[in-house]
Formats: sequence, C-alpha cells, structure tokens
Amino acid sequence: MVLLVDAETGTPARAGNGGFRVDAGSVEAQVLRALRRLGKRVVVVPFNADVRLTLNTLLGLAPRLIFNLTEWIDGDRARDHEITGFLDRHGLCYTGTAGPGLRLARDKSRAKAAVAQTGVAVPRKFSPQARGQGKLPYAVFVKPRQGDGSDAISGAALVHTHAALRERVKSLQLRKLGPALCEEYIEGRDVFVALLGNTPQVLHPLELVVGRQGTGAPRFATRLLKHDDAYKRRWRVSYREAELPRAVLIEIRQASPRIFHALKLRDYARLDFRLTADHRLYFIEANPNPDLGRHTFGHERCFAGVEYTALIQRIVWAALTR
Repeated sequence: MVLLVDAETGTPARAGNGGFRVDAGSVEAQVLRALRRLGKRVVVVPFNADVRLTLNTLLGLAPRLIFNLTEWIDGDRARDHEITGFLDRHGLCYTGTAGPGLRLARDKSRAKAAVAQTGVAVPRKFSPQARGQGKLPYAVFVKPRQGDGSDAISGAALVHTHAALRERVKSLQLRKLGPALCEEYIEGRDVFVALLGNTPQVLHPLELVVGRQGTGAPRFATRLLKHDDAYKRRWRVSYREAELPRAVLIEIRQASPRIFHALKLRDYARLDFRLTADHRLYFIEANPNPDLGRHTFGHERCFAGVEYTALIQRIVWAALTR
C-alpha cells in the first residue's frame, strides 16, 4: 500500500534512498501508524512537483491501493482534484472522493443547489451583483463561493447593512478569493455528521459548544475557532455528542446519505448542518476527505463512536470494495 502525501508534510528520510519521513504528530503520521498496526506494508510517497517522478514511483510500486492524504498542489487547495484526476488517468485505486465530487463540494453554490434538489433545506442566497439583497433580511453571511471548510471565514463574514455587505464583497475580491456567496444567516446550533462507507453509515451527530458567552463570543465556526488553541481556550470551545429530538435524528439519518450521493462523495465524509431553535435543519456544506486527525473533535474523537484504527481500516475496505 502507498500513503500519498503532500511533499510539504515531511522530509526525505535519507539522501538518495528514496524514502520519505512524515512529520511527527501529523495526520499523516497518525494514519501511517494505524495502517501499520493493521499489518499493512506501507510506502510513503510525496506528491512531487515533478509529476513524472511521482508517476514513475507509483507505477514502479504498483500498489493495490493508495491511501490519499493530499490536499493541494503548490499550496493551492483548489487543485486537489487534479491529483485524483492524475490517479484516475493511470488506473490507480485510491481512497476518498474523486475529482467530480471534490469540485462539486468546493463550489458552495452548486453544492447547495444539488442538495436542495434532494429535498433538504439550504439557506436562501442572492448574487452580490444584484441591487439590494432581494427579500432576504439581514444578517447576511458572505463568504467565498469556492473554498475549503472555513477558509477566509471570520467574524467579518456576518454583515448587517448594505454598506457592510459591499465592503465584505470588495474585501474578498481584493484578496483574489473569487466570487462571493451571499446567503441568509441561519441562527442555531452547529451540527456535524460523519459518514462512513459507500452505502454510508451515518454516525451520531456532534455539535460545537462555546462554553463562555459575552461580547465577542463566536457565533459560528471561523478559521480562528477551528485552528487557534488559545482562542478555543478563551471561549471554552469543545464538541459533544448532540442531544437531539428523535425526529431530528431521523431526518439527519435519512437526509445525509442523499446528500452524500448527490455530491458524489466516496468512502468517508463529513456534513455540516445548522439546527434552529424550532428544530429546522439546514445543510451548510460538505467536507469530502475530511480531516483524519484522531483528536479533531476532542481526545480520541475523529469519527464519533469509531475507534481510530478501525476507522482507517473501514476507509481502506470501502475503497477496495467500491
């Protein structure tokens, strides 16, 4: 088996021997350790800027399966689908979502349109080029239409006036983040649902908890909230198994596989929802090939209810039997 990683996630093991050592403590190291616990013989291969070198290495190894942990080319996450396209062209079997699903999930407007066709509620949206904002009341959420998770998501994404809306759209344009997506802000609880397998098992939802309230307390999952440990400690951010009414749990279990298939996801994924105070569920976005860090949602909690090594084994099995 090959573990395919971004070249920036480690270093050559020794000059001239072709080996590669992933950074200690990284997601790559955690997955590698789990695969070896499963008795797999694993060769780590970095996706090199010289694509021919990567291809020659992969074809020489002729792996039965590639566990794909790549996220970018030259630091550009929008090009992750090019890697899966490269693997597909050369008949190489790999874990996770392929190019069509990666492109669809990345385009938040197209993804929501596809999900809405399955009967799942999504926030209403409008074009920032339109005069006014139609019939949508403020507050309005403004974010890049294309992007990964919480990329470029900060408190400034939530605007309350026409002037703030124009300023936010202009800011995204100046940062060359592509077109903006403007949509109604759904007040409610952040609920995260992991799916595993290709007739996917829907795992128990988790929810974001902000334990400290007050002026400046986060109202949604910003990039800072997800990645800044000091910020998380300040606001007592944690995750817990969501306590939900039975009707909401049934809705999640029925809707999530429809979303999974509508967005062409494979093997494993995570869906983000908002749940209002009156228990209306809204789809926010999908995460194909989500973070496999074993402590993503708290100590030893990556996918709720699944032990970490068993999780990696099930992803491997899902890819091999797809």
